[in-house]
Amino acid sequence: MNERRDAFYAERDRRTRQCGGQDTNLERPVRIVVGDDAATTRAGQVAALALINMVARVHRRVALYAPAAPLRARSLVAADDLQDAIRATALAINPFLEIQADGALPPDAAVSIGIGHHVPADLDFTLTWQGGRGELIIGALDGAEPVGEGLLGAAAASVLGASALFRAVHDQPVNASTLNPLARSSGRNTDPTGLAGPLDVGHVQVIGAGAVASALVYWAREVGVIGHWDIVDGDATELHNTNRCLSMTAADAGWPDGITRLKATVLAPMIGATPHEAWYDQWDGIDVRPDLILLLANARGVRSLIAHRGEPLLVHATTSARWTAELHRHVPDRDDCPACRLPDDSAPVFDCSTGPAVPDLRDSPDAALPFLSAAAGLLLLAALLQIPDGGIASESVNHWQLDFAPAGVQLREYRHPPREGCTHQLDETVRSTVQRAAPRKWDQIPMRGA
Repeated sequence: MNERRDAFYAERDRRTRQCGGQDTNLERPVRIVVGDDAATTRAGQVAALALINMVARVHRRVALYAPAAPLRARSLVAADDLQDAIRATALAINPFLEIQADGALPPDAAVSIGIGHHVPADLDFTLTWQGGRGELIIGALDGAEPVGEGLLGAAAASVLGASALFRAVHDQPVNASTLNPLARSSGRNTDPTGLAGPLDVGHVQVIGAGAVASALVYWAREVGVIGHWDIVDGDATELHNTNRCLSMTAADAGWPDGITRLKATVLAPMIGATPHEAWYDQWDGIDVRPDLILLLANARGVRSLIAHRGEPLLVHATTSARWTAELHRHVPDRDDCPACRLPDDSAPVFDCSTGPAVPDLRDSPDAALPFLSAAAGLLLLAALLQIPDGGIASESVNHWQLDFAPAGVQLREYRHPPREGCTHQLDETVRSTVQRAAPRKWDQIPMRGA
């Protein structure tokens, strides 16, 4: 058993180690307590299931308490109630996870966290939310009011919580933090504005089914998806992918039977999408023009290929080896193109859940942590929810960077103008011809928001 456990962690945690994870620290247990108030709400269950999802991908020992409340959120695996869903999710992700189900804190426990207001007073951290704003509090809340709804806020809180636990078990400082992915803001005065969904942006092609795409469909499944989605990727799931891909389990990566599944096939059922087990440049649907393309891959010249399509709006998300989750927008003639911002022929600064965290380890270019991918997917989901009102297209900023390296998360804004001499974007006349030949839902949205 110990040999199999060691073999599992040796392979599964390769990328976690590159991002600073230490085996000794990852063995330190964490305690998660789901308050009775949070357990009875859909948003609270979203926060609880997402937190255990991220925790099980890096930590190895968990003391867990959650009421057996009727299941209202969507579980990654089949379950009878919230308590069962949390446990089953954790073990599907990490079959070697040591779970102490009564939530008691082991003597050598490193850190504890609660979800909601009705939790013990001896916790290190507490998660709460309002609307679209998630919050990580140091210590416990002393409030009689239960948490409310707000799926985006609950999701954001879970991301902050997963980051805090990872930092704390590695003896790194943690400060109180807030995040609203919809307002793209963090800090003490973060706006609580929320948006419920469902997500309705028409026919969508998701190019790449890696960690950011996995997080996007995980969150999108909760708010609901209207319209036809295609997911295109020819890559198979590997065990080290499961350290950061919210929609993947150990079984998807062939543990223990050795039968792996292609990433597109894993992700597509989450939101009723159509999987396409092919590389984008070889896909037979490449000539079909959808309403929206989500560029979540980085190899085989895909950024240049999609920049050449003449689309009026591209929105995508990435992570970097510097502990950032990033949202990108590209509107022709107003912004640079994806291939210029993220060139394929040089070491990437921003990459789709990739980037050498330890430059000396050249054989492992895709290191990331689960809360980074989760945050990138959440930022992208929020941006997609705003497309019908022109919000993401009308902003002057076109690049948002959420930095998890400081003790408290920081969100920065950037503006990348069109790059002189760009050979990837089509000129306005050609773009207009392309769009008139196959009109789609969002062809005019940049003009409406400009």
